[in-house]
Amino acid sequence: MSDPTQLQDWRAQYLNGLNSWSETTSQVQQTFRQIITTGWDRARYVARLNPLDPAQMVVCPPTSLLNMAPNQQHRGDYATGIFEGSSAEPTVDGNGKITGVNVVLQEPRLKRFRRSMQARNFDLPVPLEQFGQAILDITALHGLDVVTADDGSATRAYIRPAAGPGVGKWGVAHSAGHRVEASTIIFRWGHYLPDVDRVYSGSGARCAITGVQRMFAVRGKHASNYGNAAFDGNVAHQLHYDELVYLAPYGIRDGEVVYGLSDFDDLIRDGVLADGPGEEIFGILSDGETLVYPPMRVNRLGGTVLQYLIDHLAPALGLKTLEADITLADLRAGKVVGLAYAGNAARVAPIGQLDIVKPGVDGTGEVVETVVQFGIHPAIAAIRDQWENELRGRKPASHASLLTPVDLEWGREFRSMLDSFWQKFGF
Repeated sequence: MSDPTQLQDWRAQYLNGLNSWSETTSQVQQTFRQIITTGWDRARYVARLNPLDPAQMVVCPPTSLLNMAPNQQHRGDYATGIFEGSSAEPTVDGNGKITGVNVVLQEPRLKRFRRSMQARNFDLPVPLEQFGQAILDITALHGLDVVTADDGSATRAYIRPAAGPGVGKWGVAHSAGHRVEASTIIFRWGHYLPDVDRVYSGSGARCAITGVQRMFAVRGKHASNYGNAAFDGNVAHQLHYDELVYLAPYGIRDGEVVYGLSDFDDLIRDGVLADGPGEEIFGILSDGETLVYPPMRVNRLGGTVLQYLIDHLAPALGLKTLEADITLADLRAGKVVGLAYAGNAARVAPIGQLDIVKPGVDGTGEVVETVVQFGIHPAIAAIRDQWENELRGRKPASHASLLTPVDLEWGREFRSMLDSFWQKFGF
């Protein structure tokens, strides 16, 4: 918890940094305003480092000149940027009324944000604690609007903090003095995976293994990890699957770890599950009471949701946990009887069917094998339900690290001041 005086000083920066600022909106800004309004549902403001004084935070509309920079930035051209995936969840009473808003797994995600920066060898110009408070504050000023669906029901908001070397000298390596930019946005985004009823409460997600492997260690939530992931995931989507499943960089043959597998037939015989393009994977063993999850050597990120399930939620449900390879052979033999994704965006998403598909060059694919088609296991359903209930405050959190409340009263007051300031310039 921040010192109250320090917190007051940080919040004062938001408006102090705007002293004497004025701007006239341009046609380009108007164009991007339409794009952002459509794509970032209910996003009104961005919290970011002040480009005029990077040691301070400022809050501005996404299309303000304060949030503009040349396209050619180190973080984009060389994929040296890092980001986090977080979310804001409403608490809901017994009558379905929204009574508050919490940011999910704030501290674990700030720790990973730091880890991601350290792996890229750059630092924020402001203390990480202050940047973390800005995440809470940008959530507070958007208030209930960003967690309320059009029909008045509760939904969730997605939070995207991001940072990285910005405009500076050319070259793949960035110097210690390279300008670092950072911001955080929030927008309404209920579900990541499509066909919500089928995926979460029907037969589960339909997923594909196409033989693609996680070949390199994932040392942080780095932009460079997601370029290939976007392409690989799109291949599965084009084949009409909900999501992809990556294989590990090794296989298990006769109980031994084997690296260097490249032949498709070898991969699908001896393959080991790694994760999804943006989600972790876990399973349920045939005893029905053990959650099994992959070791880090599969090159998974180390997801905060999965770690919470392992450390807190599963034990609270009376489940045991086991770190072990989840092999295709074990799935075929019935040693693993349930699967699910776990992640901030995907939530706890049961996997009901897993196919091995050999993609063609023309966007088609041949289904080689349906490895499992077991629907949603009761233990997976229990974890899914407990996760949802803890997020919404319907049941107590298994651990205090899950939910960090935001100050909605301050958020309303500050939103009023911001709206008054920015409306003068046509925002």
